[in-house]
Amino acid sequence: MVGGVPVGLALRDLFYAAGLGFLLCVGYSAARMLLGSGKAVCFICDAAVLAVGALLYRSAAMSRFYAGQPRWYTLAGCVLCFLASRAALEPLLSGVEAFVRWCLAWPFVMLWRAVLRPFAGAVSACFQRVRTAHSAGRVKKSRAARKKRLQNSGRVLYNSK
Repeated sequence: MVGGVPVGLALRDLFYAAGLGFLLCVGYSAARMLLGSGKAVCFICDAAVLAVGALLYRSAAMSRFYAGQPRWYTLAGCVLCFLASRAALEPLLSGVEAFVRWCLAWPFVMLWRAVLRPFAGAVSACFQRVRTAHSAGRVKKSRAARKKRLQNSGRVLYNSK
């Protein structure tokens, strides 16, 4: 069993663990921003951060921590820093994500407004004129058909007096 760790070295280990938690949070947030926020993506990102976090924490404990093994306070510091960073970075990253999406979509929106929408409006107006003319022709044909269906008034029916 490993003996007690001096306070200065324990704080250094805790600082390393908090930095690891922050880096895991940044990686998780970047993956969620790039991959989206669907249910499957969230599950994959959560599983990946859990697996990578466990691997990196164990590796840091073996190589960087004073005792050479994981301690409860370093694990708690890593998890708490991950959660606190996630809560603090989420609003900022959602704003950054919205800005990046706006920057990527801006050329296409301007193309739509400047070129495609006026062209689409002209094409739509042309189709509307053709449709109106076609429906007017159908109305004339139906009126003519109704007139043709009427009996000739010059003919006398056999049962009339």
